[in-house]
This record gives sequence, C-alpha cells and structure tokens, in this order.
Amino acid sequence: MSHIEADALTAEVVAEYLRDNPDFFIHRRELVDRLALPMQEQGAVSLVHVQMNRQRQRIEELEEEITTLMSLAKSNDQTFHEFMDLQEQILRGDALLPVIKAIEEKAKALGLVAYVRLVDSESSYYSLDKTNYQRFATNHLNGKDSYLGRMRKVDRELLLGDNSRAPEMGSYVVLPLYNKGLQGILAFSSSDGGHFQPHMDTLFLRHLALVLSHLIETLPWQCESNERISSTSA
Repeated sequence: MSHIEADALTAEVVAEYLRDNPDFFIHRRELVDRLALPMQEQGAVSLVHVQMNRQRQRIEELEEEITTLMSLAKSNDQTFHEFMDLQEQILRGDALLPVIKAIEEKAKALGLVAYVRLVDSESSYYSLDKTNYQRFATNHLNGKDSYLGRMRKVDRELLLGDNSRAPEMGSYVVLPLYNKGLQGILAFSSSDGGHFQPHMDTLFLRHLALVLSHLIETLPWQCESNERISSTSA
C-alpha cells in the first residue's frame, strides 16, 4: 500500500469515528479552538466560526420560512399575524428565558395562557418530568404531532404542574418539542372550552414549536447580566 493510500485510509477511519461519536469535541474544547477549515472566500477559519455561520444561516432560513408563510396567507387573520410577529421577536432573542417570557406575554395579549415545559430546565417552574410526559403521550398523542381539546386535571398536573393556574373547564393545545430527542412541550390554554378542538389546523403553532426547538438548542438559559434574576417566581 502506498503512503498516499495509507493517509487516505487513516483519514477515512478518523471521519468514520467522528460520525459515530458526534460528541467527541464536547470535552475537548482545546481541539475545537485549534481546528481550522478552509473556506473558498475566507481562507482558513476556526470550527467555532463555521458553527456560528451555520447557526446564523439556520436562523435566516427560519425567517425566510416565516416570510413565505405570511405571503401565502389568504386572509388578514389577526391571530396569524400575532404569531408571525412573535416568531420574529423570539428569533432575535439572546437567551431562552426572555424567549419564553415573550411567548407568555403574546399569549396573554391573545386571551390565552402559554406553557413552556422543558426536560432539562434550569428552573423548577419550567421543568417537565419525562416519565409524566410519556404517560400523557401514550394516552393522548399516539404518534400525532399535537393534542387539542379539553384536558383532565390529572393530565394537566402531569404536564404543567399543580401551580400552573390552568383552567379546569378550558381547552388546550399541546405540541411536543423535539430535536434529537424530547426537549419538552409548548402548550396553550383558553378558558373557552371550545377554543381548541381536535379538527383545528396547527400549522402556525407547529412552526412556532419548530423555532422554539431550535432556540432551545442554541441559546443559554439567560444572559450573564440577568443571572441574578430568579425565574422561579414566574
């Protein structure tokens, strides 16, 4: 075997190992800082720089999807435009907690209550127990991408906690948040028991859930300047 063939074989072995171990660099930050990738227009740039560019590109793609959805709207529906405005707001967020607060405030303006519950939340208030979710999903989702309708007290407490002020006779929409696994849920409630019904289309809510899922993966819980602010009283 020639020297060139041996080098190619070694490179392929390394590439295969990295494909099988995508978390290899998590505990090897010094390697990430030293790695450089050749870019046609920019020369050699660090892997961190490449990842940041990809994140910005993903945000731009999400914003383009919002623009496309807005251009396809056939009616001047207030709720639709409110949710599009919300998505533009949260895409510019620099921390996850303010993003969640923005969702809660927008829901309040629409006469709804928003609930974000996360599997790995840094706040007990926003925490979701994975076992509780699985129990709810088995009983009510069965492979569906959302749940709409009334909700029993036991299910409300499983998902939202017993201090969520969730309306007893209201209606709910629940959307799981996924990115390489369960992240949590995005839910809304209305005191009107007929507001959310099983036949309703959830296109715009699902897109909001997609954006939130992306932000959960990319944003810190809160900015350093706000770290002293407690979120447990939300």
